[in-house]
Amino acid sequence: MNTATLAAGATAPSLAETSDDALFRKITWRLLPLLFACYVLNYLDRTNIGYAQLQMKDQLSFSDTVFGLGAGIFFIGYAVFEIPSNLMLAKIGVRATLLRIMGLWGLTSAAMMFATTPTHFYVLRFLLGVFEAGFAPGILFYLTLWFPAGRRAKATALFFMGPAAAPLFAGPLAGIVMTSLDGAYGLAGWQWLFLVEGVPSVMLGVAVFFLLSNTPADAPWLNDIEKQRVRHLLEHDLAAHGSHERQTIASALRDGRVWLLGFISFLVILGVYAMAFWQPTMLKGMGLTVLQVGFYSMVPALAGIAAMIIIGGHSDRQGERRWHFAITACVGALGLSLTTLFMKSPVPAVACLALAAIGISSAFTILWTVPGILLSKKAAAAGIALISTIGGCAGLVAPLVVGAIKTATGGFTLSLYLLSGALVLAAVLMLVGLRLHSKPG
Repeated sequence: MNTATLAAGATAPSLAETSDDALFRKITWRLLPLLFACYVLNYLDRTNIGYAQLQMKDQLSFSDTVFGLGAGIFFIGYAVFEIPSNLMLAKIGVRATLLRIMGLWGLTSAAMMFATTPTHFYVLRFLLGVFEAGFAPGILFYLTLWFPAGRRAKATALFFMGPAAAPLFAGPLAGIVMTSLDGAYGLAGWQWLFLVEGVPSVMLGVAVFFLLSNTPADAPWLNDIEKQRVRHLLEHDLAAHGSHERQTIASALRDGRVWLLGFISFLVILGVYAMAFWQPTMLKGMGLTVLQVGFYSMVPALAGIAAMIIIGGHSDRQGERRWHFAITACVGALGLSLTTLFMKSPVPAVACLALAAIGISSAFTILWTVPGILLSKKAAAAGIALISTIGGCAGLVAPLVVGAIKTATGGFTLSLYLLSGALVLAAVLMLVGLRLHSKPG
C-alpha cells in the first residue's frame, strides 16, 4: 500500500514518509471507539425489552404474542424511515444526523418506563424505530468515506463489536438494575432499566456532534499530507472499479445484487434478533434467576467479539469475502441446532449459543464489507440503506415467529431449527448468487 501510485500534485518524498498503517491506526482510534459506544447504546435501547419482559410481562399481563409484536413493530418504523434518513446523512453529515437520531431515540427509550398497556407499548416501540432509522447503515456509509476497501472489514468489525459487546453490559446491567432498584421511588425494576439505558444515548449524541468530523477533509486532527493520502487511496478504489463511476442512486436500487444482499442480510438478522429478544427467556426457562441470566449472556457475547475481529481481519488479509461469509454462517447454524439438545442444561446450552454467536457475528460483519465493493460512493448511501431496510424486516419477523412458535409448541426447538436453515440458505446464496457478479474482497 505504501508504494501505491502517488496522488496528483504530491511529491514522492512527502507521501513516502506517510505510513498507511500508522495513518489508519490514527483514524481508527479517533473514530471507532466513539462509534462503538454509540452502537452499544443503540443495541441496548432497542433490545432491552428482552430483559425487561422478565418482569413487565407478568406485571402488565402481556402475553408472548403481545411482547413479540411489540418487539417487532419497532422495525416497521425503522424500515419506513431507513432510506430517507441515510440520504439525509449524505447531505448534512454524520454529526448532525447522529445528534438527531441519538437524542430522539434516547428520550423515547426512557419513555418506555411509562408504558402500561399494549397500545402504549406498540406506539413507543414504533417511534423508537422511526427515530433510530438510519443509524447503522449511516455509519457503514460513513466508514466508506474514511477506509479503502482493503481495510474496511476490520473497521466494520470494530464497529459491529458494539452490538456484539452490548450483551456484556446488557445482561449484568439488567440483572443488577432490575434486582437492586425494583421498588425504588415507586418504580419497578424494568422501569428503572429503560431510564438508566435511555438517558446516556442523549448525552452521547451531544458528544458525537462535537467530537466527530464529517469527512477526512474536515478533520482538524489530520495534516494535509494525511488528508491527501486518504483521498488518494479512496480514489484508487474508485478507479479499480471503474464501471461504478456511472452508477447512480436509481441504478443501485435497480441492481439485483443489492436486493440479493438485502435478502441475505434478512436471513442472518433473523438469528441476530431472535436471540437478542428471546435468549433471556430461554435461559430463564432453564431455571436461572434474572441476575444469572444476565451474567450467562456474557459468554456468547465474548465469543462473538473475538471471532468477528479475528475472522474479519483474516478476510481483509486474504481479500476474500464469499467463502468467509458462507463458512461462518454455517458455523452459526450448527451452534443453533446443537442448542436444541440442551434446552434443560444451561452450561452446554450457553456453549452452543457461543458457537452460534461466533458464526453469526462474523458472517454479519463480513456481509457489510460487500456493498462498498459493488457500489460507487455516490450510490453507496442508498444501496446500503436498502440492504439494511430489507434485512431489518427480520427484526419484525423474528420476534413474532419465535413468539408464535413458543406459544404453539411450548418451547424454542422448532424456532432454532428454522433459524439454522435460514443461515445455511444465506451461505448458499452468497456463494452462488454473487459468484459471477462481483470480485472477492
